[in-house]
Amino acid sequence: MHRVLLCSAALSALAVNAAAQTNDDPFRDEIIVYTQKREQSVQDVPIAVTAYSEEQLKALGVQQFDDLADFVPGLEVQEQSPNNPGFVIRGITSDSGAANIEPRVSVFQDGVSVSRSRGSFVELFDASVEVAKGPQSTLFGRSALIGAINIIQNKPTYEFGAELRAGYGNYDYQLVDGFVNIPLAEDLAAFRGSFRYKKRDGYVENGLGGADFNGFELAAFRGALRLDPMDTLRIDVIGNYQSDNNSGTSFKSGTFIPSSGDIAPWAPADLNTFGGFEGGEELGVEREVWGVTGLVQWDVTDAVSINSVTGYREFDSLEVFDPDGFALPLFVFAEDAQGEQFSQELRISYDDGGFVSGFVGASYFSEDGSQRVPLQFDERAVQALLGGFLFTDLPGAPQPTLPIGLFPDFNADPGSPLFLTPLKPVHAEEFSNFGETDAYEVFADLTFRLTEDLELIVGARYSSEDKRVGYNAGLLNGASALTGAGLFIGATAFNNFNTVYVDGDFDGFTWRAALNYALGDNLNLYFNYGRGRRPEVLEFNNDTSSIGVNLDEFVTIPAETVDSYELGFKARGFDGALLLDMSGYYYSYTNFQSSIVTGAGMFETINAGSANAVGLEAVTVYQPADWARIFATYSYNKSRFDETDEDGNPLAFADNQFRLSPDHSVSVGGTFSAAAPYGVFSLTPAYVYRTKVFFDDNNDFRVNPINGALLQPLDFFQDEFQDGYGIFDMRLRFDSADDRWSAELFVENLFDKEFIIDAGNTGDGFGIPTFIAGAPRMFGGYLTVRY
Repeated sequence: MHRVLLCSAALSALAVNAAAQTNDDPFRDEIIVYTQKREQSVQDVPIAVTAYSEEQLKALGVQQFDDLADFVPGLEVQEQSPNNPGFVIRGITSDSGAANIEPRVSVFQDGVSVSRSRGSFVELFDASVEVAKGPQSTLFGRSALIGAINIIQNKPTYEFGAELRAGYGNYDYQLVDGFVNIPLAEDLAAFRGSFRYKKRDGYVENGLGGADFNGFELAAFRGALRLDPMDTLRIDVIGNYQSDNNSGTSFKSGTFIPSSGDIAPWAPADLNTFGGFEGGEELGVEREVWGVTGLVQWDVTDAVSINSVTGYREFDSLEVFDPDGFALPLFVFAEDAQGEQFSQELRISYDDGGFVSGFVGASYFSEDGSQRVPLQFDERAVQALLGGFLFTDLPGAPQPTLPIGLFPDFNADPGSPLFLTPLKPVHAEEFSNFGETDAYEVFADLTFRLTEDLELIVGARYSSEDKRVGYNAGLLNGASALTGAGLFIGATAFNNFNTVYVDGDFDGFTWRAALNYALGDNLNLYFNYGRGRRPEVLEFNNDTSSIGVNLDEFVTIPAETVDSYELGFKARGFDGALLLDMSGYYYSYTNFQSSIVTGAGMFETINAGSANAVGLEAVTVYQPADWARIFATYSYNKSRFDETDEDGNPLAFADNQFRLSPDHSVSVGGTFSAAAPYGVFSLTPAYVYRTKVFFDDNNDFRVNPINGALLQPLDFFQDEFQDGYGIFDMRLRFDSADDRWSAELFVENLFDKEFIIDAGNTGDGFGIPTFIAGAPRMFGGYLTVRY
């Protein structure tokens, strides 16, 4: 979890809660954003939107989404690995890797959806970012239930420019990135190329040897071509490629003591793969993501323009992990996720400066994806786990890891028809899900200027989706001597990898309405109401007692909807020296889609019923002098499941807190500058604090204390949470007077705070949860040269 800090220019972005262009003094100058598909001052946008320019992202030290979350109120990002990120906006998490489940938080590159979880975690370089909070389906598409993140990649210009940055730090951290911008023909064509390479060793030692856990290595490249065949016609073609090769994630057991003798999540972990799993693949992630985007803008008249956004994208990701979290060859899993998509949007905009302006449009989205989950286990170890003789102490107490040779090598259950059958040291099985979607949408968004100071904005989107969902399962080396079939896939093992498909047609409306009132030049009040929708989930509900895969085991979980009410204001004072942005909101959810862990350790999607959230966000920056700027941000989000549904029936997660959602988060800091020979020094301290978070909607209760609902059959202890904690960071930077070069030193997590970023995971279904450590103190420096 990277946290790096502000320098002078970036603090202004926090102050106004948005920034999408660079000015001589962006703290005082007008900030322009494009959230409503047109150029506007952020002061005039009746949406809680946070945006950062490419220069400000660098000043913040933001390289990826979890860095960004520290400086965007209401945004949380959990990165277990680039294959498994969790995006959280105002309490709502989007992180499912299943091919048949739609995201809740949409992620875009230049208006092209990259929201599928296993392909969405991309590097933020040579680009700006906008984060729009609240239901954004009208503006960003059917899956923007609670918000949208849009990466706006830098386009070529007709002026030559280049930059190169190199960095080094502890844990052998290395970074090289930069760009070159080349005019090809004056006012007709230009090219921009950019890249980033970075690596870092892991920070949780591998007690069994090999690469340490939570390390990374990636390379990302982008090429962009700009064409201006006419004064009124612009064409941009952008190609992106990213490759990740990360060491394994430190899923460390909280039950079994490793060889180091220290069970803490940040101490060495004994994780492994065995039995030639997946052809001998090591623990870790191998992922490739690439895509091509075409943007066309034709200004038909001064008032009418036509925009086309075309995108094609693919991802291929394999993650191998040890879900039991200790050295015994109990389980080893992999997730092989693949997807390809095509999208086309056409939008016609109108604005003559008169009473009405806005846009209408239509879009088509096609996606074909799959998620294959191979797994294997040593039947001797599984029998010991399920039979209870793997444990030498009371459940939940730390205990030694017993060697595999101590366990019976035959089925020891006298009540089983397989009693005395020899157990296999490697049993392998596999299941896969498939999802195909064709979605058609029409939308409109209109602004009515009722008076010089009052605007009414209304928008609506209709979505129609054709879905095809498939599932298969099978055994890779015969039936298990423990069950006579499979363990995780039960009797569906006899499906023999024959994919069974079902089809579904779904549709729905989303809408928004907003009032924006300007009280002079420096104060805007706004109110908006929006309806968000997450499409229906068509899913195979694995009944481990059912033989094969049957059509009647596919279930449809209703579309999740949210009604959002928000009131806010944006103010500037003291000639721009004080800025304040504040909003309060209330959300009401129906058909909340969540998941539970079954007795077989499987995750099953459920309709958790209704829920609600109330919150407040505030950002303020004050500049008491030219050399000092002070900022503070605050987010309050009380998001809870209701106790009963509308008919009075108790809900599974009654009164539980949403997962990955702290009730309070605060950041405070400042930038203090001093002139020096040949340039300027800037010192920026910052402190970020978050209150307690749970890692599952069940709040790690075995039985819900409100209604007695059974949530986790085998987990008897509430330990899968992170108490409130704070991180302190520091950055020192020197900028040359001619802006040709800069140097900076940074330290993240200065006081080496120990914390976890996740807990539970697959082992949770068997009463042996695992825990993932957050990053310790990181430090290093960068040198940047520009032309």
